[in-house]
Amino acid sequence: MHAVIYARYSSDLQSEASIDDQVRLCRERAERDGITISDVFTDYAISGGTLNNRPGMMSLMAAAKRGEFSAVYAEALDRISRDQEDIAGIFKRLSHADVRLITLAEGEVNELHVGLKGTMNALFLKDLAAKTKRGQRGRVEAGKIPGGNSYGYKIIRNLKEDGTVTTGERELEPEQAHIVKRIFDEYVSGISPRRIAGRLNAEGISSPRGGLWNASTINGNRQRRNGILNNELYLGRIIYNRQRFVKDPETGKRVSRLNPEHEWVIKEVPELRIIDDETWGIVQTTKSKYASRQGNKRQTKKRLLTGLIKCGSCGGSMTIINRERYYCSAKRERGTCVSSTSIKAVAIEERVLSGLKDILVGNEEFIKEFTIEFKAEVARLNKQRGTRDRQIQKELNKITTAIKRCLTFIMEGDGDPGLVRGELRDLEFRKKDLERQLQVSDQGKAIEVHPNMADLYARKVGELQTFLADEMLRPEAMEIIRSLIDHIEVHDSDTRDKPDVILVGALAAILDYTHQNKTAASKGDDGRVLMVAGVGFEPTTFRL
Repeated sequence: MHAVIYARYSSDLQSEASIDDQVRLCRERAERDGITISDVFTDYAISGGTLNNRPGMMSLMAAAKRGEFSAVYAEALDRISRDQEDIAGIFKRLSHADVRLITLAEGEVNELHVGLKGTMNALFLKDLAAKTKRGQRGRVEAGKIPGGNSYGYKIIRNLKEDGTVTTGERELEPEQAHIVKRIFDEYVSGISPRRIAGRLNAEGISSPRGGLWNASTINGNRQRRNGILNNELYLGRIIYNRQRFVKDPETGKRVSRLNPEHEWVIKEVPELRIIDDETWGIVQTTKSKYASRQGNKRQTKKRLLTGLIKCGSCGGSMTIINRERYYCSAKRERGTCVSSTSIKAVAIEERVLSGLKDILVGNEEFIKEFTIEFKAEVARLNKQRGTRDRQIQKELNKITTAIKRCLTFIMEGDGDPGLVRGELRDLEFRKKDLERQLQVSDQGKAIEVHPNMADLYARKVGELQTFLADEMLRPEAMEIIRSLIDHIEVHDSDTRDKPDVILVGALAAILDYTHQNKTAASKGDDGRVLMVAGVGFEPTTFRL
């Protein structure tokens, strides 16, 4: 009978040694039970509140489904998860795979443990959140910052009498504070956030996150009070409990929710003031007027090529402005692109659709030829991948043997376990890396090409006309386009107001592969539509 061990420590424990301790105790328990441990699954510094971000647990569940072991050992049920739904789901799937769940704290886990312990863990998390919030409230009342740092300030760490370090204390960072005041002053003078961002980027001034500035960093969201122009800390005022966070049960990600204003906690901290009341008032009045005008705009429908169009000059995304034209977002938001090229949304949609049809017509034989050549390339790449996988597997076998020797050394008490603990950890990390390489290689095996590929492409292009005529079928049309095109580049051309449009994607790769030239072009009165293969085209990235 083979079993595995699962160990996890959360970021609140702050101790990697916790993993070693958990594994050691579980091995001792398995040895007493006469069970052989075949593998160890770990998650380092990861919360047990959600399952989605835990690769170790996800790998364990996949291995259980494959029938690689019959039992899982863990220190306690809360190491498995602290979320009621996750605990129940894990237990249900392990039971379905005929895998026993054994913990040092609860023994062999059953439905009763899942129900009671899951409830207790949920209450623990709720109590922990309440205590954390209470502690943060106390820091605010003392004039300290309860969360992360804002641009314009630096964190102060002072050693207290009891040996601990102070938290929540801030002081002005002169250079950044000067930039904050400059942003407010320029906005008051009538300069837009986009132009301000462009000026800062041109001068090489780093943004709050160390990269480039953009308009949203400066403008933020008035309702949620984020962004430079909405941060009331610059007025010397801490506002706590403005919003709360709830976890999305589908994704495990936190989603913010605004709290009623009467629940906010406000504390004056005049020593942190950067902006005077008059400047702040002018900025907020201006932003209110702008927000009012924005609110009167009609909601527009999602365009056919949304997310696909790239600037040919800088490679950044192009977005629709004023409901009708695509512009480079890097130029508008950050001022880092020199291209002034734009194109009407209707015009580029028409050109792309007609270009797809024009390029496809007459190339059926080339696509059929590609199918034959592609299959030969698939066979070659799979052979190459097989050779590499065998080398990885050979090294993996050596690593596994070395791990067993280290474990034998520890269990037989031949010396100080600390002498091999570091080496064992390195071996475990290398083993996980090799296993990941094999998994990626298996997932990336070259796919077979449908023998009727030419007919499939022709049918997809033909279906576009039908789908586009029916508003209800528009999402299907968008999916078809995305199966033919990876992205669309808009470049300057010799003809005024008629930029070149380049389609990059799988269909282009086929044409390039069979024609043995760089581009296939469809020319029209509205400018050229070129089709090119994606960068580094490989069968593993081929899509229908």
